[in-house]
Amino acid sequence: MNRKILAIAVAAVGLLAVTAGTANAGQAIHIKNDFTIHHRFPAGTLCDFTYRQVATIHFFGTISPSAGLEIDHVTADVTHINLDTGFTLTEVDHNTIIGPPDSAPSMTVGVFWHLRDGNKNVLVKAGRATFDPATGDLISFTPNSGFDKSFADTICPLLGGGPA
Repeated sequence: MNRKILAIAVAAVGLLAVTAGTANAGQAIHIKNDFTIHHRFPAGTLCDFTYRQVATIHFFGTISPSAGLEIDHVTADVTHINLDTGFTLTEVDHNTIIGPPDSAPSMTVGVFWHLRDGNKNVLVKAGRATFDPATGDLISFTPNSGFDKSFADTICPLLGGGPA
């Protein structure tokens, strides 16, 4: 899953925090939302080929004011396409965001990359990452999470090209 999708999930965390202010004290709040994202990058902007990404995000969050804890579950179904060749990879990622329902950093754990070519696994990266909720900047990550490379450095070669 790329940082844009994670940033959207982090923004959803902020939505839960705002919603928490309207709840009765001690009541857990649940939010569920599904949405689709379409990105198209001309050759030379992200990869050295025209790249398209379509993602459907499934978000389910629970905030418990009495416990001071928020838990969000995010599943991303993503299709990555090299539009110059038609080569396509699919991806399904599962992440959980855990933390206080305020502006403090939250921990995100789960599968960040699970790319497949048909039934064949191409890349799997999982672990933990911590993001600044205000900026979306990466604070820390575990070694096999995939955050040691940029999005373009990961996806472009797997789709048969290189980063722009």
